[in-house]
Amino acid sequence: MRPKSVALAEYLYLAAILLLIVISALTWDAAVAQGGAILAGGVSAFGIGLSLLLLILTTRKASRIALWLLVALTTLGAVGVMMQVASGVLATGVIGMLTIVQLVLTIIPIVLLFRPRAREWFHAAAYDHDDDDAEQEYEA
Repeated sequence: MRPKSVALAEYLYLAAILLLIVISALTWDAAVAQGGAILAGGVSAFGIGLSLLLLILTTRKASRIALWLLVALTTLGAVGVMMQVASGVLATGVIGMLTIVQLVLTIIPIVLLFRPRAREWFHAAAYDHDDDDAEQEYEA
């Protein structure tokens, strides 16, 4: 059974993805003006789809690879927001605030996924999969 920290991380990251969809909708016109509708839609769909895939693999399948890819994706997002703040191009008003909230909603779940119970869960799942592979090889 999944620890509470993993379940909470999943819900918070899903909230961050929903907020990302809202931000994408609010900034759609600017994105289309910069690269066209196909590029804007493709980039948005890819980012949202990748986030969802990594989240599901991490919180439902206990994939350590997906966990570290999710960490990398979150780190890239944090660096991107920090660069926007440093260069003064972070949107002001509601969009800027939503961007910061969305960033926080991606960082907190990452922290939760490294709590002791979550780490034990990932460790146990890794060994369960290794045992299944060994049994299949032995039966063959």
